[in-house]
Amino acid sequence: MNQTAINYGKVLFLLGMDRQTVAEAEEIWKQSEPLREVMESPVVGAGEKHRLIERIFPEEIQTFLKVVCDNREMDILPDMFQAYEDWYDYSEKIRRGVLYYVEKPGKEQLARIEKKLCSQLECSEVELTLEPLPELIGGFVIRIGDLEIDRSLRGSINCMREKLITGTPQV
Repeated sequence: MNQTAINYGKVLFLLGMDRQTVAEAEEIWKQSEPLREVMESPVVGAGEKHRLIERIFPEEIQTFLKVVCDNREMDILPDMFQAYEDWYDYSEKIRRGVLYYVEKPGKEQLARIEKKLCSQLECSEVELTLEPLPELIGGFVIRIGDLEIDRSLRGSINCMREKLITGTPQV
C-alpha cells in the first residue's frame, strides 16, 4: 500500500464516512471487472466516469470517488478502502490478526484467547481470522501486526533444538 492510498483512506475516515457505505462501495468495485476497466481507462472521459459513479455507487461516497477519478487514482481504490479500515480500527482500538491452528479452537476457547489478547495489547477488540496450518504439529500461532505468539509444538521443538545446539534459544 502506498502513501497516496493511505492518505485517501485517512481522508475517507476523517470525512466521517459510514463504514457500511464504504463496504458497499468496495463490494461494488470488487464485483465488476468491466466497471474497473472503464474507471481506470485513460480513454474514457471524466464526465462519463462521473455519470457512472452517480448511477452505481452510494450517494454519500460519490464526491470522494469523483475526486479520486479526477486525480486518476482509481487503480489504488482497494488500497484506499483498506487504509480506511485501518484508520477505523485504530480509532476504535480494534486489532486484527490470524490464528493458525492444527485443531480448530472452540468458540469459548477463541473468546478466552481474544480476551487475553485485548488485555495484553490494551485494545477494545481483537478479531482473529482462523487458518489451518497442519505443519504446526499441535497448538497454534497468532500473528497480529508485528507480534507473533507461537504456542505450537513445531515452535517448541525448534526452540529446544536451537537451545541444544547453541546453548541459547533462537529469538
